[in-house]
Amino acid sequence: MQEFDVLVIGGGASGLRAAIAAKHAGAKVALITKIHPLRTNSGLAQGGLNAPLGKGDSPESFAEDTLLAGDGLCDRDVVRTFAAEASKEIIWLERMGVPFNRNGEGRIDLRPFGSNSKSRTCYTDDRTGHIVLQVLHEQAQRAEIPSLEEWFVTSLVADGNSCAGAIALSLRSGKLDSFSARAVILATGGFTRLYLPSTVSLGTTGDGQSLAYSAGARLMDMEMTQFHPTVFPRNPALLITEAALSEGAVMVNQKGEPIRLAKGLSREKICLSIHNAMQNGGGSVSLDLRPIGKDKLLSRFPQTHELVRGLAGLDITKEPIPIRPVAHRSVGGIETNATGETSLPGLFAVGECACNGLNGAGRLAGNTLTEAVVFGRKVGDAAAKYAKTASKKSFPSAKLSDEEKAITALVSGSSSGGDSSGKIHADLGRLMSEKVGLIREQAGLQEALDRIHRLKQRYRALRVRNTSRIYNYELTTYLELGSMLTLAEIVAQAALGRTESRGAHQRADFPQKDDRNWRNHTLVSLVQEEPRWDQKPVAG
Repeated sequence: MQEFDVLVIGGGASGLRAAIAAKHAGAKVALITKIHPLRTNSGLAQGGLNAPLGKGDSPESFAEDTLLAGDGLCDRDVVRTFAAEASKEIIWLERMGVPFNRNGEGRIDLRPFGSNSKSRTCYTDDRTGHIVLQVLHEQAQRAEIPSLEEWFVTSLVADGNSCAGAIALSLRSGKLDSFSARAVILATGGFTRLYLPSTVSLGTTGDGQSLAYSAGARLMDMEMTQFHPTVFPRNPALLITEAALSEGAVMVNQKGEPIRLAKGLSREKICLSIHNAMQNGGGSVSLDLRPIGKDKLLSRFPQTHELVRGLAGLDITKEPIPIRPVAHRSVGGIETNATGETSLPGLFAVGECACNGLNGAGRLAGNTLTEAVVFGRKVGDAAAKYAKTASKKSFPSAKLSDEEKAITALVSGSSSGGDSSGKIHADLGRLMSEKVGLIREQAGLQEALDRIHRLKQRYRALRVRNTSRIYNYELTTYLELGSMLTLAEIVAQAALGRTESRGAHQRADFPQKDDRNWRNHTLVSLVQEEPRWDQKPVAG
């Protein structure tokens, strides 16, 4: 068994920033991740990071834009703290080596982005997430933080009513091991892979949310899943950054006629505009980037040009790109406070797997990476402080052998007929996109729940046929699918329960926002193997 003060699970931007902060605070830290940090979903964030660095901007204006995007479900104190600390983190990233684009005065350039009322998005062309991730990874290496890569966490371990560590499977050796920690930080990202297609990386399967839920922590606002409007929808879906709209790209219908959009529309409203255009006889919708100009396209959007040409066979300098709304990021997640504490003592969460009240019912474009670094630092500091005062926990010795028996029972080598994890995931992804997608209604949500129950029955009948324990991706895919099925049922049930439309949650049968009954967060926890639903009012 390996022992640490702080164990960070997840190697993306928020996990790396939390690990760096905890190490600088004096804690003995380790980072454990199922893939190499540079392959995590953070690298797909293209547009930039928001911070009120420009003339005429302010933390108050930034906070107001974030609150508007959250559509009444943001916790104001969390938003104010975030807006006040964003600039400091951007400057820290710049000093650590992020080569932000510069304006004519040599200052960090700020692009207009999404529904931000000011130009406040710092960027590195259209590769921002990739570059930020590289720099954070370098800083974690410089801090000599042990990085346990290609380890799949199978469960959290509790000592009484607090988190005592985790058990994980080494993909390289095939062996299970236990990790004791005074504080555990989940930084595992979102769960949008339960939708197909989606914009996220293959590993974005809700592992952390499922681990926390199984351990007794509460999940919050799980019905809130954000769709992105400008996505080339084939498999794999290819996101075209919203920054293209700010730079002059236009959306056109099948006849090539511009689709008029009011200035400053949120992602949700742009998605609905595209949906309505497609439903009202307009046929397909495309994004025409040619108005930006060839030189600017090639200098500001080199990755977009390269990816669209490679994956779609289209040239953004010469022809429009077909688009439609596609599942992008989860907004709900593990309930935390502003310093990442969950309802389970000793367990913290940060980044897209967490739900701390910042985003409410919809995330402001450009806030994702800023959220990762602002709260990564805060949560890393808080976990290190907790670890200094927490007593050493008793790690249940029987837990490792119980987990070994469970894994051995799965890897049986016996046939499960023609069914497979891949087939069940494909059916789940289509179901979620069709019935729990951009627009929901009662009959479709109830049908989704019924069909998810049948998918779970198929899942329970599966066995892993690959008997090897070394790089057994059939086993890890099976475990990921279990997490996604658990969360899919929660998402559908939460969407069925919220009888209003707000932010990312749109009900065709309840099209209006209902502040009187629904200005509340939805909560769910696992009690005696059954979900327990509750609500809590929005703070502030």
